[in-house]
Amino acid sequence: MHDTDILVPKGPFVTRKEAAEIHLRCHVKTIDRYVAAGRLPKYKFGRKTLFLLADVLALIKCVGVLPPTSGRGRACAPFLSLDMVTFIALSVATLWITFFLFH
Repeated sequence: MHDTDILVPKGPFVTRKEAAEIHLRCHVKTIDRYVAAGRLPKYKFGRKTLFLLADVLALIKCVGVLPPTSGRGRACAPFLSLDMVTFIALSVATLWITFFLFH
């Protein structure tokens, strides 16, 4: 290999803003945290920092990004899971039945 040969990863690249807003649906500072933790590799081309789209998609599978449910375009996790809602509903129903039967 010559001194001028550079190993450039194959595949499409995305910017930090694209990775954050379009793919991961998070704040750009979160991307910086993933990079600092070693979970998302970055590639510097001069002053520009880019990410392999394949790495971003692999992080999505690992982190489990939810589709947006609000009008703001951000991923919003449900406040309570379906299991928790079912448990609460059954608990309340049991309390009401117990109250009316023994009162």
